[in-house]
Amino acid sequence: MSPLKLIAVVGACLTIPAADSPSTAHLLQTTRGAPSDLEITGTTVNAARNAVRYISYEHLLTLPQITVPVTGDDNFRELAHEKIVITGVYLDVLENSLGIASNSDLVTAHCADGYRSDFTREYIQSHRPILALKIDGKPVKTWVAQTHTSDPGRYFITYEAFRPSFSVLSYQEIPKIPAMVVRLDFGSSQPVFHAIAPHGDAAAIPLVTEGFRIAQQHCYRCHNMGSYGGTKANRSWRTLGTYAATSPSAFERYIRNPKSVDPKSAMPANPEFDKPTVEALQAYFQTFAPGVH
Repeated sequence: MSPLKLIAVVGACLTIPAADSPSTAHLLQTTRGAPSDLEITGTTVNAARNAVRYISYEHLLTLPQITVPVTGDDNFRELAHEKIVITGVYLDVLENSLGIASNSDLVTAHCADGYRSDFTREYIQSHRPILALKIDGKPVKTWVAQTHTSDPGRYFITYEAFRPSFSVLSYQEIPKIPAMVVRLDFGSSQPVFHAIAPHGDAAAIPLVTEGFRIAQQHCYRCHNMGSYGGTKANRSWRTLGTYAATSPSAFERYIRNPKSVDPKSAMPANPEFDKPTVEALQAYFQTFAPGVH
């Protein structure tokens, strides 16, 4: 065979996609095909910013998988002394597989109960969160039905081994472990965190900035500022601001032991928060009380 013909054959072969490497167009669908489909929104290369796309459980299983033992995930707190083996896909691998636009630096996991987790690029690189697809080799729903444990939903996010990367006062970074994940949004961190950033003169007060760092990591999961943050708690950022400004002692009790203020509260207690940590949260949230600029 002549060199020119050989080059042509090789070139033709290179244009044929591998059967086990589905393209983004094949992975993301414009309509939901099954209740188990995961919603994908945001800055995907082949979709408009506000478009909703869907990826099936079957297509997720075609992506590069990781299988690791997991311990210490609070979604399985009743199994605290027992290892479970998770099979899933790293969030950064999922991002690359879906053709997410390069200007996206935030993945937000939306959960069925209003809980949200914001995963920055730095956080993903540091902790390697995993979108779980199987537990002990079984689809999550099958595993739950057989173990009669609490249900993390069809999709949840976990870690092989989480190690805190920072602390603020008595607050130490905790893992973001959203359960019942129904949608992943890929977008920009700037508007999400700008919405709750200290403003005006308050931005230069160390106690306020410390409270902001804690609230950004700890409170934004369940409390919202407009369309950003979680809605599980049904208390907005400004409501917390009013609470901190008008009832400091009740705010402190709410932070440390929420059920002492609201017996129906689903918020976990924070008895480890010392006085300076609570004061930092108070100082920060007070800046969002109505009339404070």
